[in-house]
Order: sequence, then structure tokens, then C-alpha cells
Amino acid sequence: MGADRIFDVAVVGLGSMGSFACMELARRGAKVAGFDRFEPPHAFGSHSGSTRIYREAYAEGPDYVPLVKHAGRLWDAYGEEAGGPLLERCGMLSMGPPDSWVIAGVLSSATSQRVRVEQLNADEIRKRYPAFDPPGDHVGIFDPGAGWVDVDRALTFSLNAARSAGASICLDRLVNGWEAGGGSVRIRSEGETIYAGALVLAAGAWSAQLLPELPLSLERKVLLWVDPLDSAAFKLGRMPVFMFAEQSFYGLPDLGKGLKLAIDTKSGDALHSPSTMLPATDEDMAPVLRLAAKYLPRVGAPARVRDAKTCIYTMTPDWNFIIDRHPNHANVHFAAGFSGHGFKFAPAIGQALADLALTGRTSVPVEFLKIAGRFHDRVK
Repeated sequence: MGADRIFDVAVVGLGSMGSFACMELARRGAKVAGFDRFEPPHAFGSHSGSTRIYREAYAEGPDYVPLVKHAGRLWDAYGEEAGGPLLERCGMLSMGPPDSWVIAGVLSSATSQRVRVEQLNADEIRKRYPAFDPPGDHVGIFDPGAGWVDVDRALTFSLNAARSAGASICLDRLVNGWEAGGGSVRIRSEGETIYAGALVLAAGAWSAQLLPELPLSLERKVLLWVDPLDSAAFKLGRMPVFMFAEQSFYGLPDLGKGLKLAIDTKSGDALHSPSTMLPATDEDMAPVLRLAAKYLPRVGAPARVRDAKTCIYTMTPDWNFIIDRHPNHANVHFAAGFSGHGFKFAPAIGQALADLALTGRTSVPVEFLKIAGRFHDRVK
């Protein structure tokens, strides 16, 4: 066994979370090897689709707000390092009836975590943002600190930074399995076996294959890009990122490739394996286009679809992430089950995983995402 194949830490999965963990580890002087079965950014995981929403008044719960704010500071810093912003803060408008989960959740987080937001009625929404036509009983909550992250640039940045710091980056390299014992971890990849003092597992949709003890499931989601009839109303600067409460219908401004639209309701098509992903069909697109016609009349009906893609949500039973130490191995940590809302947190979670791999603890606020007290009875 050559000394060059012994590492301080191995990272399996170099997508959203793993690439930033690998970068953090290498920058701290650890000898680190990172593996991915593809070449991120790619179309086979949860980061497919070029952009992801960043928001601070977090409808999923106030516990996420300190974590997302920390991630936002890192996005801003890494954007300066990258020579251009990775996070564009154009604001986000959440719309729905006052008692809808979106509005109630946003207001709860904003109030308890002191996130500055602005409340609008339906008439004010229509006047300020002509792209939207909410029903009269809808209200809007505008989060000025929100925006969108350039996924492809972000992952390219983190992987290049990891290489520059000395990480061994192994792309298009399948990891077949791992075993821990005796204070080290053995990782079996195509054509070789390496050894590491610690292991970070951040394999996205493939996490269940490496961590079968976790209660994870997969859902297929469809993303659309359409060419609006009234294109001016949907340009960046004229409209923010948005979400309607109905089926969590959301979208991003036209950034030059069309208006991006999708449904985020956690009830997508179940997948038995990420390898069985099928391309988007007319049937997949119909619910998204129906909501576009209802709430965005200036898009035109039927909307002109420019492109359609799919991505995979790796779900947990409570739709919250899992970041924890393996129950049987103190030197194995993992991040999994990001349930369709994880990418915005990537740099903060990368820091947390690096901390955990090197010291076993972290000051990044991820304690609420541990298994204990949630579904520990379902973890072997």
C-alpha cells in the first residue's frame, strides 16, 4: 500500500455539499481525496438546472435562518474570490392566503429571527410587479436578502479551489463501498482501494446505496424554461424570485435563457434508483404550465417552452436534512436527504463537514439536523 494512497480524509460525492467540504479540508492543510461518479456540475443529481434559490425568511422553520445567513456570508465572500458574484440578491416574493404554510412559515422565521421583510397586499403586488396576478385574498412577503445562486459557477469554483489547495480530485470514479475499523476507513473505488483517517459521505441521490441505514427516498422533479409573450415583465430587475403557496409553484427571472418555473410540492414521482431518471414529458409540464397561466398571465397561454430538465430530490421523512456522525463509526460523517432545499446552504455545510471530519465538532449551527429525536428508531 503506497503512502500516496493514504489520506487524512476522503470525501465521497463532490456535488453541492461534498465539493465545498473538500475545498475546506484542503485549505486547512488536510491531505484529502474526493470522489464523484460523474463530473460536477452535471444533470444527474439534485443540483441540475443551473440556478438555485437563496432565501433568508425561511418558511421551513426558524432553525434554518442562522445557517442560511452564515451560508450567505460565505457566498458573498466566495463571489469576491471568484471574481464575480455567486449569489445574486434580487429579493424573493412569497405569495398566498394569510393562513397558507408559505406565508405563515415566512412570517414565523422573520419574526423570531429578526429577518427584515415587507408585507404587500394583492393590489400592491400587481402594481409593483406586473408579472404577477395574485387573487384578491393573497398577500405577499418580500425578503430583500434573498436571490439566486449560480450553481455551475459555484461548483466549478469549489472544485478548482480544492485542487489549488492540494486536494486529489477523482471524477468519473465510482465508489463501490467502504468499511471502517481500527481507526481508519477503507474506500473501494474503481480499480483501487484507498485508506483515510476519516470519511465524509455526501453522495446526494446515491446516499442510500452507501448509507442503507438512513430513511431516504427519491423523487423526480421537472424544471421548465419558457419564453413569455411580455418578456420585459420577467427580466431581472423587473421581478424577483417568487413562490406561490399553491403546490409551492416557484420561479426565477429570465436570466437570458427563459423564465424558470417549477413545482416544489414534496410529492414528485418516486424513483427506485437515480439511474432510472426519465426526461421530462408533456404530461410532466402540464401542471407547471397550468399554474403559470393562472398566476402569470403575461407569460401567455399556452406558454412557449424553451427547455425542460429533471432533477432528483433525496427526501427524508420530515423533509429536513440529516447531518451527523455515523452511529457506529466516530470517524465517518455524512450529509444527506436535502429534500429539495439544500443547495443554498452548501458552503456552510461544507465548513461543518470539514470541522466534523477533523475535530468531531463544529460551531456551524447544524445541531438541529442530527438524527436524534427525529427518526432514530428507523436508523439501524
